[in-house]
Amino acid sequence: MGSNTVHLWMQQLRNNAVYFPGGPCTINGVVYNPCSSTTNTNQRRRLFLQNPLEGSFYGLVNSNTDSGTANYNGVLLSLQRRATRGVDAGANYTWSHCIGPDTTFSFNTGGGYLDPLNRRFDKGNCPADRRHVFNLTATAETPNFANSAMHVLATGWRVSGILKASTGRFLTIYTGLDRALTGDATVQRVNQVLGDPYGDRSSLTRFLSAAAFAQPDLGKISNMSPNNIAGPGPWQFDMAVSRTFQVREGQRVEFRGEAFNVTNSLIRDNPTTTLNSNTFGQITSSLNARIMQFVLKYVF
Repeated sequence: MGSNTVHLWMQQLRNNAVYFPGGPCTINGVVYNPCSSTTNTNQRRRLFLQNPLEGSFYGLVNSNTDSGTANYNGVLLSLQRRATRGVDAGANYTWSHCIGPDTTFSFNTGGGYLDPLNRRFDKGNCPADRRHVFNLTATAETPNFANSAMHVLATGWRVSGILKASTGRFLTIYTGLDRALTGDATVQRVNQVLGDPYGDRSSLTRFLSAAAFAQPDLGKISNMSPNNIAGPGPWQFDMAVSRTFQVREGQRVEFRGEAFNVTNSLIRDNPTTTLNSNTFGQITSSLNARIMQFVLKYVF
């Protein structure tokens, strides 16, 4: 299966600061040394350079265009075992790949593709891409017991479960700093300097290796595309138990109990992906802990 999408919203910086190497230099009669730094960002913005009087009133300016494209290709395999002796089971596996832009339509806020003149450089794995996804489901129903006591207590119970496992979401490693000196640090990515970006993938404190990445030189942009580092792969086992009790004709009581993450296992969230953070590469949060809910409904 596959799909192709066109006219996706993308965001482009229009009033980014221009990087001037070296120094000293003069901008609008003022000498700066070095020419480019975070202290003279507004004086290096494009509108200010064109018209210092009117350009001084403008900071961040973005435009939104429908120039983005994305494509998805995958194969889905499924296996179904029809109900036999009250048991029904099924499994499915998806192997897929989605490629698309990393920017979103967010009006006049921070963001936009990293190189304002090359939107293709921000094309990578889709933010929600899951390369491998596996689901296993099973449902079992207790038989109709002949014994009157067992019939009342045990007949008609339905137990179901689902095991879900997938590879992790792809991550982008950000600088956290305005290394390109464009005035917008929200989209700037780091350089990858080692082939293996991971520290210890089983660890909570060293999932990513800080030694595998480096801040770009001042005035330079990253050598990395977005969303190219896979995060931890989550898995979860859920269960449900239900039964309908017939009180009399036209009246019944329905009971249902559900448990998500039955084993209460640690489902790791993504690590910190900002390189200048003290917790870079560490997994500091988790996804759903065990949640249980019960429903009792009287139908008449």
